This record gives sequence, C-alpha cells and structure tokens, in this order.
Amino acid sequence: METTRRSGSHAERHGPHDWASETYVEEWVRRQQSEDAERAERFQLMCDLLPFPRDATVTILDVGAGYGPVSKFILDRYSHATCIAQDGSEPMLRHARALMASYGERFKIHRSDLFDKNWLPGEPGSFDAMVSSSCLHNLRDFTRISEIYREIRARLTPGGVFLNADLVNAPTAELDGRYADVTAARRQREGASPQSVEAMVREGRSAAVKTPGPFPATLDEQLAALRAAGFREVDCFWKDLRRALFGGYV
Repeated sequence: METTRRSGSHAERHGPHDWASETYVEEWVRRQQSEDAERAERFQLMCDLLPFPRDATVTILDVGAGYGPVSKFILDRYSHATCIAQDGSEPMLRHARALMASYGERFKIHRSDLFDKNWLPGEPGSFDAMVSSSCLHNLRDFTRISEIYREIRARLTPGGVFLNADLVNAPTAELDGRYADVTAARRQREGASPQSVEAMVREGRSAAVKTPGPFPATLDEQLAALRAAGFREVDCFWKDLRRALFGGYV
C-alpha cells in the first residue's frame, strides 16, 4: 500500500496506483474492506505463525500498513502487543488513525518511503516481528525488495519472524495462463458477465506470453531472497495461485 520513487516519470513513481490522492485511496480502501472477511483466514494464519504467546508484551512493525487491517487483527488477538504502522501514503494513514483510534498507545504511525534507506523507525531498536500484506509488490523493483528483506532481518530480535502476504508471479508462462483461466472461472461463478470473463482470459494469456509476469518475482525467487538475507526456517505457509503468505524466522 506504498510507495513512490523519487525520480522518473509519474508512472514510474506510482505505477498503477496514486497513493497521494484522497479520492483514489478512499475508493481503494472501500474495495479492500469488502474483502476483509475473506482475508481474515490469512490474517489469522499470520497470527498463528507469530512465535510468542497471546499475552506477550511485544512490538510488531506492519510494513505498508495501509488503513490498518492487519494491525487491527493482531492487536485484537494479542492483548499486550503494540503495532507500529509504516506507510508512505498520508491519506492511507489517515484511514488507519480513524480505524485504530480506540487502541490508544498500542497503535502508532510511522510515515516513510520504502525506497529510502532509513525507512525503518528509529525506535524501538528492534522488533519482535514484522508483517506485510499486499504492499511490497507495488515497489516493482525486486532488487529493492531484496534489500528491504536484509534491512528487516537486521532489526528483528532473536527468534523473531517476518511474514509477507503478497502477490507473486507464476513460475512459468504456461502456468500464468492457467492461473488466468482459473481466475476467470471463479469470476464467472461470482456472476461476472461472459464478455468480461472472456476479456480477462485474453488479457491474462497475452500477458503470460509477453512478460515474465506482472509482479516483481516468483515465489521461489522470494524465498531465495529471504534466505540470502539471513532468514532461517524460510517457507511458503499458504498459496492460492498468485497470492501467497511466506516468510522466515531469525
């Protein structure tokens, strides 16, 4: 739910999103909130993977926190936890402040750009866990994402974990086309028009031939980058086509 490059064209800075626009963010949040119930199972899995008891006094960094759904889910289940929500979008963080107002000092905001080397909060010096959901693929720069993995690793306490729920490329063009077919079939069952489903299939198969995929990396590449950053016990904990929850422990 991030971020902006500091140089280049408007398209390079924002990709398909305009996180600085109040109107755009308002509509984006509305669409995402309609899927919060569906995503709750993945958020619960994140909580189950955290390596501490429910009553632990811990500090968790939510990377690209957006309007705060992951932080809210965690704080509702860990009664003594504190979440710091990092994001580069002021409109998004305004939504987070409103959503999380009742949590008081257990929820804090840190605005920064993930392309800045000093994007991490100065305090505390280390975190018990870091999580991210639907954020890092927006950077569109796997070199930078790999650097961020190393920066995260350096600030986790021993025994800590980083969990990333994000979008990944299919490992082959053939599977990418197959994923497009499956997605189209799901949309059709949900009531999408035959014309829109047909267009979705055409677009998906055309993209599969022309590009390695719409996202920065495959799952295997993501896991390799985590290992190279120094994480141990690295794995994919859940996957559905291009959506995956993966991470590693320190």
